[in-house]
Amino acid sequence: MLNVPQDQAAGLRRIMAAPAPRIISIISAAATQDKSRLMTNLAASISDQGNKTLVIHASKESSETYYGINALPTLVDTAGKKMGLNKAIHLSQHGFSIAKMMQKSQLDQMLNHTMSEYLTQVFHTLADQYEILLVDASLNKAHLLPISLLNDGEIIIQLTRQPESIKDAYAMIKKVYSQLGRRHFGIIVDDATEQQAKVVFNNISSVAKRYMRIDLEYFGAIPKDDHISKASQLGRSVIDAFPLATASNAFKKMALKLDYKHATPADFTPAQFA
Repeated sequence: MLNVPQDQAAGLRRIMAAPAPRIISIISAAATQDKSRLMTNLAASISDQGNKTLVIHASKESSETYYGINALPTLVDTAGKKMGLNKAIHLSQHGFSIAKMMQKSQLDQMLNHTMSEYLTQVFHTLADQYEILLVDASLNKAHLLPISLLNDGEIIIQLTRQPESIKDAYAMIKKVYSQLGRRHFGIIVDDATEQQAKVVFNNISSVAKRYMRIDLEYFGAIPKDDHISKASQLGRSVIDAFPLATASNAFKKMALKLDYKHATPADFTPAQFA
């Protein structure tokens, strides 16, 4: 029987699943990093590879102002006010679309069955219109994402090399595990070289495997690169403003790994840890 390493097997499963729409929730254990900036650059990179992409804001931490969606109606509003979904979707200057799931004040509230069912149907509708849905998410007080569709889908955790961030990431995994049982998580390491990120991933992956039998998948490193901030100040994504920057290359690689249409088995070779 062929023995395929876990992270390579996960990548191969994604290729076999193409071209189904993808819904990916990204939560953060990196309090010092701006996740809305990460999401913008990642979504811009995915869009640049030819995917129709929608970012859905569902986070208590991320900046609505950064996304330019302060006054945008939410997906919840489309139910209460019976408006069309198109009214709740904004086309950003970066080439992808943005929607807001609900107001930040509602994110910790438990949804009633009717609203949960409505939002689930909305996500299915949007998944038919877009190839990739990236959800800028955070866990609620019950240590879950707002709807079951997201809890059952792909979850990627953003963290840094800081001990507190690694501790918070592991705590998030334990909290979700306590509610949903054993499941898969992806890992993005921010403000790190590829080598540094793989060391962090190796450590947290080993602990998760040992104590919860949970498999983690490495999705990449975002390097410390001043070009990210410079591009943000220009109101542009880093791949647009500085396409040859180290950060641009990192986002392109990560976007390719998230993209079923263009991925090949070579994109999912096992990480070699130092």
